[in-house]
Amino acid sequence: MRPRFQQGQVIHRGSFWVLRYHEDRIGADGQVKRVRTTEPLTTYAEYPYKGSPTDIQRLRDRFHDKIATTLFPVNQHNSTTVSALTLSEFIDKSYFPRLDDRLKVPAGNELHVEPSTIQGYHYIYEGHIKNNPIANTPLTRFTAQDGRRLMESIDQTLSHRRHLRIKNFLSGAFAWAISDNAYRGVNPMAEIKTGGHTNTEPEHAYTLEEVAEMLTKLPEPARTVVAVAAFTGCSHSELPGLQWSDYDGETITVQRKITGNFVRNLQRVVGSYVGPPKTSARKAGIPVIPQLQKILAKYKKDFPPGQDNWIFRNDESLKPLNLDNLARREIAPRIKGWCGWHAFRRGVGTRLDELGVKTSVVQILLRHANISTTAGYIIPSNARAQAGMKKMAQALREFGIK
Repeated sequence: MRPRFQQGQVIHRGSFWVLRYHEDRIGADGQVKRVRTTEPLTTYAEYPYKGSPTDIQRLRDRFHDKIATTLFPVNQHNSTTVSALTLSEFIDKSYFPRLDDRLKVPAGNELHVEPSTIQGYHYIYEGHIKNNPIANTPLTRFTAQDGRRLMESIDQTLSHRRHLRIKNFLSGAFAWAISDNAYRGVNPMAEIKTGGHTNTEPEHAYTLEEVAEMLTKLPEPARTVVAVAAFTGCSHSELPGLQWSDYDGETITVQRKITGNFVRNLQRVVGSYVGPPKTSARKAGIPVIPQLQKILAKYKKDFPPGQDNWIFRNDESLKPLNLDNLARREIAPRIKGWCGWHAFRRGVGTRLDELGVKTSVVQILLRHANISTTAGYIIPSNARAQAGMKKMAQALREFGIK
């Protein structure tokens, strides 16, 4: 098996600095052979270094992204023995290691995968696939019929969205198997229809009345966390990552996000991840309204910044606050209509829309890369529809149409 995290060598060859590494290739005789490969990084004329360890490290730092992208496809487990693996074993021994390596590719690269995505895939695998008898089918003999049987064996009372995520996960696993020569033929999950319950009820968006109730009933630090979520639209992963240096008194600029309990260590998930915002759009500044400025000023006075400067921290460990624990222990017992953290982002989008703010402006405030995403954060209401029809009727009367 090839080394899992091959580093390669940066060396001078002719007129170039190149990355030299090894990869396995299938020869004409069908046998796997290890060959030495080189990939040009830059010209020697541009970096006329002598080749000392310090020089090599400088080149590695300068071309880190390119090196990581080049080595990613070869830093996978050798797939020459996958013919004996079941679907479940292949996912565990090949697909998840592939995702682990993609996590190491720098953010902004198309090969990069988010920690939250890997966490979600682990939940899907452990909860719906790992112990499913159909997943014990040998990978190379798995057919579209097996895919249909597997999907139909999953609890149909689950949401259609959950079923769709399970199918997409399996489709991704087979896409990897095909590209890694572990499976031949078309993706067996491509034409599978997903079932599950269709939820016709819109997702909840907190009203201003609900937010006001929370601010009245909740103790600190829950009260201020809720205020920041409700008046800025910061997400569940962005809130614990906020530091006082991100706030200048008028604007909050999100610099990082924190995802907890996601990293796969062969046996189990461990630790938490501090990384950059989800997209470049998420780095835009968020205007802070005067009411929130006052809340933050009082909170900072009552809870002075610690050494690591986190706005919301655990007083005992001094680490960023775990919002899931906070919601379970402090918020849900006091707030009857608690619908989770994401309802605050939907609340910001919906309330701004009700005030007549254009969707393009709401997109900027919620820091969405695409306006189509913003539309999903505006929850329709019958009252808003009725108000719109009244405006139309009034406009018609002004034009003499009665």
